[in-house]
Amino acid sequence: MMKTAEQSIHDILWKTLSPMVDGNIYEVRPMNEVGYPFVDFEDLQTNYSGTKSGAISNVSANLNIWDTEDNRKNVSDICGSIFELSSYLNEAYGFKVSLRVQDSSIRIIQDRTVTPPVWRGMVNLVFDIL
Repeated sequence: MMKTAEQSIHDILWKTLSPMVDGNIYEVRPMNEVGYPFVDFEDLQTNYSGTKSGAISNVSANLNIWDTEDNRKNVSDICGSIFELSSYLNEAYGFKVSLRVQDSSIRIIQDRTVTPPVWRGMVNLVFDIL
């Protein structure tokens, strides 16, 4: 069975990110103690536009990259790496894809809701499905 465009984007991002965080990657934010750094998928969204010849789509993926208080640079490096690698991506499990750079973003914040604080990188990647 063929994957959907959304599942293909999810799976290629998982495969790309996993080695960057030693396999500490999760579908949802873990509620138990886990090792740092880690990544969780916040959400994925598919948007469709109608054309004369059918529908075209894009997929948005929102990811969170987490690390300890003294590892802000690591969060920044992982965010930058996934953004850069995504810009070179042109295929995901049979779908032709292209990163929409102007609509994608990286935001890094310090999360002070826990003690000690941790760093969180929020990456939004928007892919056109061609």
